[in-house]
Amino acid sequence: MAELEDLVVSGEELDKKLVAEILVPYVQLDKDKRSIRPTDGWIRLSEAQKILVYLLARKAMVALNFDLTAEGATASEVVEDTGVKKGTAHPALRKLLGNRFLEQSEGARYSVPNYAIPQIKSILSEKK
Repeated sequence: MAELEDLVVSGEELDKKLVAEILVPYVQLDKDKRSIRPTDGWIRLSEAQKILVYLLARKAMVALNFDLTAEGATASEVVEDTGVKKGTAHPALRKLLGNRFLEQSEGARYSVPNYAIPQIKSILSEKK
């Protein structure tokens, strides 16, 4: 029988193995240049999926102690780093935020909350 304590989780814990499993088909992380390199799998992603993978990769880079200024990214950084057009990226970011796949900080930086990582895996698995 379930106890109330079974409902308690830590929002700070990152399942690094799950994040790696999600990202491996789509990107590589360049520690020297502190950048995200798309792989062949990237091409098959929708624009919204590219945004999710990009922001999840930034989360991974912070967990790996890459020298990043922040885990999250602004809309303009998302556009510049993913190649997703501004007119597509902005509505996609709003939709992902509304569906709780992303969070937004006071500095207008978008990031992936830990609780959304399993859901992101499901979304990416559907399109393969």
